[in-house]
Amino acid sequence: MPSKFQRMTEQDEARITRELNKWAMGYLGSKLTWAILEERFKFSRQSMQAKPAVKAAYDVAKRSLSKGEITSKEVLDKTVDELNAEVAALKIQISNFEEKEKKWKKRWQQIAYHIRQKGIQISDIDKPVHPETALPSHTTTEKTLKEFDKEIPFSGRI
Repeated sequence: MPSKFQRMTEQDEARITRELNKWAMGYLGSKLTWAILEERFKFSRQSMQAKPAVKAAYDVAKRSLSKGEITSKEVLDKTVDELNAEVAALKIQISNFEEKEKKWKKRWQQIAYHIRQKGIQISDIDKPVHPETALPSHTTTEKTLKEFDKEIPFSGRI
């Protein structure tokens, strides 16, 4: 009567050990039994257990899986996809902020230029206020700054 199992070579042993290492990292799922390995590799449980490297790799994989620290490949792939989408969204956000920063810098350069044209020094304007001075509220500041978002009219000077 022919056996459904075959003899295990050193290459088979190395292949099974590699697969068990992948299993230990959670790449091949979270359920590991000798029956699954018999079906997958076509060797009996006894012949696999007889190889010290295979037995050790199996024990390590079982311990890793029992700790519950392993995440399945599907979950990892989903997490990677979610993180890639988040990175893409953040890159767009950064690009938008960089564009706004360029516009604000240009705007403040124009304001500084026109202030200087009026004979006023920037250092006279850009200085800290006295600590006891009450600064305008957030709403008042927003209204004031909103004026700076408008287009600067042409001054007629060149």
